[in-house]
Amino acid sequence: MSVERAGASTGVAGATSVEARALHRIALGIARDAAGVGLDDIAVELGDRRGDLRVTVVVPVVLARSDGTTLADRGEVLRETLVRRLGELASRRVGAVDVRFTGVRRALERRVA
Repeated sequence: MSVERAGASTGVAGATSVEARALHRIALGIARDAAGVGLDDIAVELGDRRGDLRVTVVVPVVLARSDGTTLADRGEVLRETLVRRLGELASRRVGAVDVRFTGVRRALERRVA
């Protein structure tokens, strides 16, 4: 999986590539941060969608104090974050993101002394 930057020329020959495993770990980290869960609670699968990247995320619902967001809102934020960050970090175009909520986790409240 090569990465090309339009208009970026350093005058040095070569190519930058992002291997499938690295791309998977990047997507996993982005999804984990956006969903607010641990690595053990999330799964990410990558596939092809007509030349674009297709991302499938399986994540639990995090119960926190009510902030008025619906599951649909949370899914949309997760989708938008994956599309934007995979473009920024790995120069990959994401064609589809499927989010599947499974299970429930309580948000950990942190106290500051």
